[in-house]
Amino acid sequence: MDKTKITRENILEAENKLFSAQLVSNVDLLDQLLHDDLVAVAPTGQILTKEMDLNSHKAKTMIIEDASTEIDDIRIMGDTALSIVTMTAKGKMMGTPLEGKFRYFRVWKRFDGTLKVIGASFMQLP
Repeated sequence: MDKTKITRENILEAENKLFSAQLVSNVDLLDQLLHDDLVAVAPTGQILTKEMDLNSHKAKTMIIEDASTEIDDIRIMGDTALSIVTMTAKGKMMGTPLEGKFRYFRVWKRFDGTLKVIGASFMQLP
């Protein structure tokens, strides 16, 4: 079996694992799914790292109280995939209530048979 090939089903499974890990702040699973050199861009333009993301879950500064996701699109290019996901969520970010729809753009790449997010960007939708 080709360990670099990615399928739509692989990405759907990885997105569902990521969503489940985010919901309960499962830092161990997030650590497995996020590449060590992850670069993410927040709606403010701030550049985020894997360490920053994991630390926010460890410190419980990001709490998701209720959420659902919808996979809008998946594009596969060799050993890399792009996913666009809409999340409807309610929670708190550093104690401030947060509610609405958010669009995520993630770049997945396979490393040694494991899919990892290498890049991401997200924004709140009107």
